[in-house]
Amino acid sequence: MGVMSRRVVPACGNLCFFCPSLRARSRQPVKRYKKLLAEIFSRNQEIEPNDRKIGKLCEYASKNPLRIPKITDNLEQRCYKDLRNENFGSVKVVLCVYQKLLSSCKEQM
Repeated sequence: MGVMSRRVVPACGNLCFFCPSLRARSRQPVKRYKKLLAEIFSRNQEIEPNDRKIGKLCEYASKNPLRIPKITDNLEQRCYKDLRNENFGSVKVVLCVYQKLLSSCKEQM
């Protein structure tokens, strides 16, 4: 079934299969920009960032300019977290993504 919701017993008090509070977390939608960002940051930071995936994110941002603040906020938080943890490979990836976003989405920013 997957990971259970934080509330074990739903508001109705019955434990039925169709209850939304008992569905697996993987069934909940994930924002596309979050999925694209997760694909860019691989587990192994020794390799260079994937330019094709960064290009997909830049293309998505240029088509959806209202998402640009959320993307940049997410990148900023990730950069601060990686600097605190001294994960400089990931910080390099964040800067590369920022550079590509600035070059491709100048008008929207």
